[in-house]
Amino acid sequence: MDLSISYHPISKEQMQEWYFDVFEDMGAANDLKVLIPQEQLKNHKLEDVETYYQDKYKEMIKRSRELDYDDFNKWHGYFLAIVQGFFEKFYFVQGAAISSIIDPEFHSTYVTAWEDVIPSDYIEDLQVSNKLQGAFSAGAYMSPEQVKQLLTDYKNDSEIKELMDGQFEGKKIDVFLAALEYASKNNQGLIEATKVIEQNTELFEEPSCFSNSFNCDVISAAVYTTELAAHYDEIYKGTGD
Repeated sequence: MDLSISYHPISKEQMQEWYFDVFEDMGAANDLKVLIPQEQLKNHKLEDVETYYQDKYKEMIKRSRELDYDDFNKWHGYFLAIVQGFFEKFYFVQGAAISSIIDPEFHSTYVTAWEDVIPSDYIEDLQVSNKLQGAFSAGAYMSPEQVKQLLTDYKNDSEIKELMDGQFEGKKIDVFLAALEYASKNNQGLIEATKVIEQNTELFEEPSCFSNSFNCDVISAAVYTTELAAHYDEIYKGTGD
């Protein structure tokens, strides 16, 4: 799956506070404070940037409220990932998804059914899957306990390490491990999603993002641009241009 795939550290309580409570009552958003990283304030006042992203956050919730999809992954699951990026750090790689791992034992060990996490009103009678459903979709969810277990097993189990290194080739594994480490440190689970952020195919161009791209951890952009630069280098060497 050659799509931008993002990983979003979030707890069950944060899902409730940032998404479901506001979905039910837009006024609840007024009590929440979006996360604005320091590097975003070089040319703007904090109050102005906060207002912009608070409004963007509310707009994403309003969009979700106007939908009536029959697919949880492309509705509430996807918007949970978007909303997370207004309040927390997140990570992305190109084309490397945990839900694409074929091994059923991996999924039974490290992936939690959405039905065990989401309030029943938001999931019953909807199609639901632990795998990505193409673009603009959530995929797998890992609980806080599973995040910690996968980190431990990656460091101590050679078969798990080989499996993960094969799925997250090259430096992509560093991005995924960083996401796991961050989630583990903060006792959070991890949501997988596609096309929350879409990096530009030109070097050093700003990405498009339905959330706040400044909350995307810098390691994600560093790995992506390094891989993109290497790709262009191969093209130029091949043509002599």
